[in-house]
Amino acid sequence: MSEADLSPEELSQICEDAFVNVKEACMRLQEKTKCSNDVVIKMLNNVAEYYIAQG
Repeated sequence: MSEADLSPEELSQICEDAFVNVKEACMRLQEKTKCSNDVVIKMLNNVAEYYIAQG
């Protein structure tokens, strides 16, 4: 299924679910490692750069 096959409501729900999952993963990471928000931001930027490079 491509993005074009999704309704705006479906795409919005997927994005909301993804946000919640990523946020919870970041919170678990911080609980386990006691790392700062700056570390989480750097990690998320690295993930974003990876996906940008994938085109």
